Amino acid sequence: MNEQEKLVVLRIGGKYNWRNQPERLAYMGVRRYPGDRRTWHQFEKVDAPGIVWSEVLDSDLPQFEETEPAATHQE
Repeated sequence: MNEQEKLVVLRIGGKYNWRNQPERLAYMGVRRYPGDRRTWHQFEKVDAPGIVWSEVLDSDLPQFEETEPAATHQE
C-alpha cells in the first residue's frame, strides 16, 4: 500500500485536511440519505463549527490527512 492509498481513521471532532490544502476541517460523522446506499462523511471548517462544509464518499478518504497540531513555543 503506497502513501496515497493509506486510509485515514476518522474520529468525530478530529482535525483533518485535504492533502496540500489550507482549509482545516473537523470530522462531524456520517450521513445517509434516503434512496442513496452510499455513506457520506461530513466535515465542518474548524473556524466555522456546526456548518457542513464538505461531504465526501469513502473513495475520497485517502485524499485526507490528519492535521498536524500547531507547534507550541516553550519559553
